[in-house]
Order: sequence, then structure tokens, then C-alpha cells
Amino acid sequence: MAKIFVLDDSRSVLEMVVQMLKNAGHEVLSSSSGKELFKTLQQQPVDLVVTDIFMPEQDGLEVVFKTRREYAGVKIIAMSFMTGPMNMLPAAKLLGAGAILQKPFTEEALLAAVAKVLGPEKKAPA
Repeated sequence: MAKIFVLDDSRSVLEMVVQMLKNAGHEVLSSSSGKELFKTLQQQPVDLVVTDIFMPEQDGLEVVFKTRREYAGVKIIAMSFMTGPMNMLPAAKLLGAGAILQKPFTEEALLAAVAKVLGPEKKAPA
């Protein structure tokens, strides 16, 4: 089981992703604020951050960059609805995201990305 922090400014997406991860047996923290993520990381470790790219206060690319720089052991999955020229998922990958997800995605796609990024030692119980 992994401790996962989910970051998304859309309440419905945030709740959906949190529920999918909890159903898979993970411990999940969440917020719509990048500031809250970094406050949490100062106080307790997490294994994985799942972050949206386009958010008002601090965008996901900043989250990926800062997490990679300050908390190198934390794995990252970036997600976004944007396609075409506004698709920043490849940039998130270049900045250090271990996996990227194009919204909307299935529960199976999310859990596969989590398993890929975390590896077998943090796999949720079957």
C-alpha cells in the first residue's frame, strides 16, 4: 500500500481519483492547492503525487518541477484534459513525471500508471 497525494482543482475529478485509489487499498491525501501539498510534504512523507497540470494558484508543471527538486524520492503522475498545442503532459514527463494520463481515464489506466511508477514494492493489496 502506498501513501498518495492527489492534487486537482476540479472537485469532481479530485473525489473520483481519491475514491479509485482508496478502493485499490492506498492511503490517500488530497487538496486543490499546491501550497497544501508542499505543507504536507514538509510534515510527512508520501510515495506518490498525482497532479493535474492546469490549476489556478500553482500549475502542475511547477508542482512536478518543485517536487522533483525538493523531494526527489517522491514519484509523480501528471494528468490533464488538454490536447493539441495546449497539451503539457509531454513537458511534465520531461520535468520528471514518471507517468502521464490524458483525462478522462479509466480506473484501470490510473491503477496501471500507479503500479508502473511505484513498482511492485508499493503495490496495493489484491
